[in-house]
Amino acid sequence: MALREVIHASGGIATGKDASGQSVMASMSTIPAVGWTVIVMLPTAEAFGPISRALVRTGALLVVGALFAAVLAYWLARRMTGPIQRLEYGTEQIGAGNFEHRIAITSVDELGRLAARFNAMAGELAISQERQERIRRLKRFLSPQIAELVDRTGDDNILDGQRVTVSVIFCDLRGFTAFSAASSPDAVMDVLGSYFEALGRVVTAHRATLISFTGDGLMAILNAPVRVTDPALAAARLAIDMQAAVQSLLVSWRGKGHQIGFGVGAAMGAATVGRIGYEQRYDYTAIGPVVNLAARLCASAADGQILVDVSLADSLGGRVTIASLGSRPLKGLKDDVPVFSVSDGVPREPR
Repeated sequence: MALREVIHASGGIATGKDASGQSVMASMSTIPAVGWTVIVMLPTAEAFGPISRALVRTGALLVVGALFAAVLAYWLARRMTGPIQRLEYGTEQIGAGNFEHRIAITSVDELGRLAARFNAMAGELAISQERQERIRRLKRFLSPQIAELVDRTGDDNILDGQRVTVSVIFCDLRGFTAFSAASSPDAVMDVLGSYFEALGRVVTAHRATLISFTGDGLMAILNAPVRVTDPALAAARLAIDMQAAVQSLLVSWRGKGHQIGFGVGAAMGAATVGRIGYEQRYDYTAIGPVVNLAARLCASAADGQILVDVSLADSLGGRVTIASLGSRPLKGLKDDVPVFSVSDGVPREPR
């Protein structure tokens, strides 16, 4: 009677302990026809066993799933961070100028494609750097335009030794030795700096090949290594523009008390031209009697004069104002040499 009341009070199911102290669950059901009440008792462990086992299995699956997810996340993170770190290191190498650095491609996904593009970029930068270095070396003795032309065509044979007809131009300052002996180093370098800056612009504008600076002198040639249509007229234009550029500087120099002049000599003839030097340093030069003749004409020129030889004068024809100065002895030459003076009035090439 007491058990039935407890079950009824608990809503139809009650828990407790049986006579042996085992935890049990009890439920009852009334049979009105006979006035019976049937009470059923079941050990709690037996009643909840399937649920407990299901919970354990579910918990185990959750733990295994969580561990698998963690391992997968770690693998994916390493798979992504590894290439990213290699890319970061690669950018540092490129920034440091190491254009030969390449990234190992270990996948075909987006990061692998990014690494491939990075390697392609590094290769292009290496080629660009090599090209810029090549142009820089060429610009030591060629005008920038010619240096870029040689690089663009990829034809180094144009700089190989050959014998061609060239116009050779020498120029230097008159009275520079006395000026440099009496002036401070700063004053001397100031004059030379503005002087060669002015001449350099003229040589570049005329696309001449700069051979050398020698003290206060400069040597340039036309028609090598790149051919010009009319070497004689090109030389006359260059010489006249050289005189005009330096004569404008002389006004300010003389205002400072510097007694300096400027002369130009030019000659045309066959010469051997090409690269000379060694692996770390090459220069382009011209060798032959025409070079010596142009240098001697320059030495003989007075301030403001442009002296040329008979070959260049004849090639100019009547296109330039030329005056014959007769024959004169030139240092280092056995016979007297016909000398001509070029005046302004040369036809200008449109620019």
